[in-house]
Amino acid sequence: MVSRDTKLQIGVVSAVVLVWALLFRAVPLGPVASVVLVAATYFAVLAGTHLYLALAGDSETLPVAARWRYIGLAAVVAVVELLQGTVGSTSLGSGTVAHLLGGVFGVTVVSYLVYEARAGYLASRQ
Repeated sequence: MVSRDTKLQIGVVSAVVLVWALLFRAVPLGPVASVVLVAATYFAVLAGTHLYLALAGDSETLPVAARWRYIGLAAVVAVVELLQGTVGSTSLGSGTVAHLLGGVFGVTVVSYLVYEARAGYLASRQ
């Protein structure tokens, strides 16, 4: 049986594909608008279902708190992508903004994984 999460994810991805098709037919996008569209697409595809279910308070397959943490991670990924595409090549001392963003991304993902592993372990102990 297909879960509610899967049905919602199929709907989100279908909506994103439809929006992309309509936008590219109707409006020529510049470089900044393209980066914004890609970042918004990442967020919608990665977190759209979780956002809907978290707002609805649905904890059938995942706790709502875990959904909100995942939404936060997806938001960081989208912001990093947006900044990388717009100001990533800007110089900061001996490095670039892209180097700083790579570090932020790495620390965020590792922290998320450690936190979720710890939360899962603590939940299994109860």
